[in-house]
Amino acid sequence: MKLLADVAASCVAISIGYYIAASLAALRFAIRVSSPAPPVPEAAPRVAILKPLRGLTEDLRNKIISYLELDYASVEYYFGVSDNRDRAAEVPTSLRDSYPHKQITLVVGAEPGCSNRKVAKLIAMAEQVPDTDIIVIGDADIAVDRDHLRRLVGELAADPKKGVISCMYRARPSGSLASRLEALSVNTDFTPMVMLSAAVEPVRYALGATIAIKRAALEQIGGFHAIKDYLADDFHLGKLAADHNWDIGLSSSIVTTVAHEQTFGDFWNHQLRWARTYRTTRPLSLATITTHGPFWGLILLLASRGSYFAVALFLLLIAARLAMSTLMLRNVLRLPELMRDVWLVPLKDLCMTGIWFTSLFGNQVEWAGRRLEILANGTIREVDG
Repeated sequence: MKLLADVAASCVAISIGYYIAASLAALRFAIRVSSPAPPVPEAAPRVAILKPLRGLTEDLRNKIISYLELDYASVEYYFGVSDNRDRAAEVPTSLRDSYPHKQITLVVGAEPGCSNRKVAKLIAMAEQVPDTDIIVIGDADIAVDRDHLRRLVGELAADPKKGVISCMYRARPSGSLASRLEALSVNTDFTPMVMLSAAVEPVRYALGATIAIKRAALEQIGGFHAIKDYLADDFHLGKLAADHNWDIGLSSSIVTTVAHEQTFGDFWNHQLRWARTYRTTRPLSLATITTHGPFWGLILLLASRGSYFAVALFLLLIAARLAMSTLMLRNVLRLPELMRDVWLVPLKDLCMTGIWFTSLFGNQVEWAGRRLEILANGTIREVDG
C-alpha cells in the first residue's frame, strides 16, 4: 500500500504541475488572441472554403451564416454532401438569395473508395475549386468570428515556409448533461493540452475544426487522397505537410462548436473514439494518465487511509484543477456562462479516466453511425454489421 500511495502522490504532484504549466501556456495564447494579426497582403490571396456537411442540425444555418459574413472579399464557398437525400444541402442553397454576392457552390457526391467519408467529400469539392491560393477546411459544426479568415490568411501569408495553420476551438453545450460534460472535456482538457504542447514543442499536426493549407503544400503531399483512409485525417494532413518541410502553426483565431451529445453513451463513445485515435497517432499520449489528478487523489486517500497529508494534497489538487478550469472558461476561451459547470470538472475527469482504461482494450470506434476498426497504421475499415 505504501508503494501505491507513493505512486499516487507522485502523480498528484505531476497533475498539479501540469495544471500550472497548462494555465501559463493558455495565458500566453490568450495574449496572442487579443493581439492584432499580421496584415493580409495587399494583393489578397484567393481562398476557397470547403465545408463537408452531414445531416440537418438545428443551428447549422447560423454556423454557415457566420462563414458567409466573414470580413474577406476574395473567397469562394463549397459545401459538400454525399447525396441529395441529405437535408443539410437545403441550408447553403437557401442562403443564396440572402447572399447574392457570395459564390456558393453545392457539391453533391463523394469520391468512391475512401474509408473516411468526410475526406471523400473534400476530394469531390476540391475537384471543383479553381486555382485558389489557400484552401480552408471547416467542419460543419463550427462557427467563426467575423475576422477569422483575415487572421488565418495574414498568419499563413506572413511566413513563406508555413504551409498549414489550424485553429483551437471552444465548445458550448446544447443543454443536456452529456453535452455539458463534452463541452468541459473540450474546454478544460483538450484545449489547454494543445496550448501547452504548442508551447513546448514544434507543431507537426493540424486540428480538424478548421485548417488552412496553401495549395502548394496540399499538392506536394498528394492532395486529400493522401489522407482518405485515416481516421485522424486532420492529424495526418499536418504531419504529411511537416514531413515535406512545411512549417505548421496554430492560429490566433479561436472557433466555436456546440456539443450535441444527448446521452451519457453519446459522450462516452465520442471520447472513446478520441482516446483510441490519440493512441494510434501519438502513442506517447498514454502517459497522460499521470495527469488524471482526481483519480490519483482518490487512490492516494484510499492507500494512505485518509492521512492528513493525503487529505491536504487532495484538497490542493482539486483547488488547482478548479482554478485552471476557471481560467480557461472565463479568461482564455471567454465562456463565463459556463462557470456554472466548473463543479462538474472533477466528476468529468473521473469519467475520462474510465475512458482512458477502456481505450486500451480494443480498437473499434463509432463514428457518424458507423462502426470502424482502427488498424495499426492509423487507417480504418468498416466492421461488418
